[in-house]
Amino acid sequence: MNKPLKLLRKHLNDNDLDGFIIHRTDEHLGEEIAQYAERVKWLTKFSGSAGIVVVHKNKAAIFVDGRYTLQVKKQVNPNEFTTHHISYFNKWVQNNFSNNSNIGIDPWLFSKKSFDKMLKIKKNNNIIFRFLDKNPIDAIWQDQPSMPKSKVFLHELKYSGKSTYAKITASKKILKERKCNIFFITALDSIAWILNIRGSDLNFSPLNMAYLSLAYKGKANLYIDSRKLNNNIKKYLSKFVNFKNFNELENDIFDLTSKITVGVDANNTPYWFIYKLQKFQKRLKFIEDPCIRMKAVKNKIELNGARKANSRDGISLIKFLYWIKNKKNIKDVNELSAARKLLNLKKNNKLFYSLSFEAISAFGANAALPHYRVDKNSNINFYNNQIYLIDAGTQYLDGTTDITRSIIIGIPSREQVDRFTRVLKGHIAIANLRFAKKTRGSKIDQLARKSLQEIGCDYEHGTGHGIGSFLNVHEGPQRIAKSIDKSDPYIESGMIISNEPGFYKKDAYGIRIENLIVALIEKNKLLRFETISMAPIDLDLVDAKLLDDIERNWLNEYHKKVYYNSIKYLNNNEVKWLKYVTRPI
Repeated sequence: MNKPLKLLRKHLNDNDLDGFIIHRTDEHLGEEIAQYAERVKWLTKFSGSAGIVVVHKNKAAIFVDGRYTLQVKKQVNPNEFTTHHISYFNKWVQNNFSNNSNIGIDPWLFSKKSFDKMLKIKKNNNIIFRFLDKNPIDAIWQDQPSMPKSKVFLHELKYSGKSTYAKITASKKILKERKCNIFFITALDSIAWILNIRGSDLNFSPLNMAYLSLAYKGKANLYIDSRKLNNNIKKYLSKFVNFKNFNELENDIFDLTSKITVGVDANNTPYWFIYKLQKFQKRLKFIEDPCIRMKAVKNKIELNGARKANSRDGISLIKFLYWIKNKKNIKDVNELSAARKLLNLKKNNKLFYSLSFEAISAFGANAALPHYRVDKNSNINFYNNQIYLIDAGTQYLDGTTDITRSIIIGIPSREQVDRFTRVLKGHIAIANLRFAKKTRGSKIDQLARKSLQEIGCDYEHGTGHGIGSFLNVHEGPQRIAKSIDKSDPYIESGMIISNEPGFYKKDAYGIRIENLIVALIEKNKLLRFETISMAPIDLDLVDAKLLDDIERNWLNEYHKKVYYNSIKYLNNNEVKWLKYVTRPI
């Protein structure tokens, strides 16, 4: 048995607990988390961005969604943790814990939405969920990294396009309309957006660990480590907020008068806030974080910044693809060295800040894992007649990027060409779409899957996610996915979304084609998508006979745009190569 699991079971036994449930997230319910919060990875070795672990006295299990079903089996020791799809979570807990079992949970790591699902188990099995003051893993993780302490810096108006005052005023208006006196903003990207601040507490998202209580009258309270704030930042922010320490949060909740209504978001507020507000008998109301939808619809300056950032990023990717495709001895290249090469190219770009996520540099069978992360143990060298998938994104001061290309090294098989072309057809179906207002992403998701489904294939992940403006690379609430959740928003003009259908053959290869697209309103009141990612799609993997005239025309026009957008930034050899790989078909 691994030491962490053994220590955890001893801790549970010492504290009269029959089990413990932990989400892979942090005290802000973020997808990207700081190293101190990688509790699930420390316990299980699983490095995915989402999952739930249940530890029982005699057994343990980990539950993941379709993105990670292959990865979790590779990373987790099956003698210690059984692995399951997330849909089996409730049933497993019901089957493995007896009535009146005491199960510990950390209320900071659950939203109301996720905890409500647990209440169904409580009702059926009379299980007792005990809120713990301290996470048991924090108590036993001896070399746990410390909390990050990066400095706060301003996100300038020339990049944000909207002042802090304007954002706060608009948010207060929403609170007033929804009859909330105070709202606790706990999502880090919402706090960064409304205050026009950024930081580097996380590796890839430019955020600061903080909480914000926004009142529709008076200043907000910003709970943050004061050591992060220099005098200039304090002077700027003091016009809008009072500065508070984290340890003042509980007392401030207690001191709220019972006459006011306090708002929290059921989807992204840690349950700790709800628990304390209810315990102190405050008037509670569940409303959506007022920043979310305003943040999702980019203003003109943000959209222009996104176009420029993606154009810059595309130049780096073109140079990278040229380097790989023209490498004389491809066996000298491996997944890690390829990722380093691309990073070094990006670092030369204007306004570069960091990567927006750890690049997915995946060759051959590794590319069959949609969210594969290369390390020293999994790293493999390239060889001929196989697919390489690179999914990479960047944080620039004027925008966030995310792009995926799958390329063939050598000669592809017929099957690889067929699957790639079907993925491309799905990609084009989304990119070329015209659609009415009040259309949800779930209504168009099927278009991306149609060609694959005609031969009995599909992919487990969504087709598209929202993306921030020098913020999170995965940003809600907009998405293109199978979901039929009625709370999913309509796609609106100004939203940036990824377009990334794929195909994955277990233990063989993976394919994904991803561009970022902007929803724009046309004169006829229909919406369309503008593709802003700029890099060639590998024609060596395209069967032109499978494309209809509309699809061929889209691909040719896209490649023409890529070529003329890029040539002035490339050397002569790169230009010649780009002209060939973007030739009309």
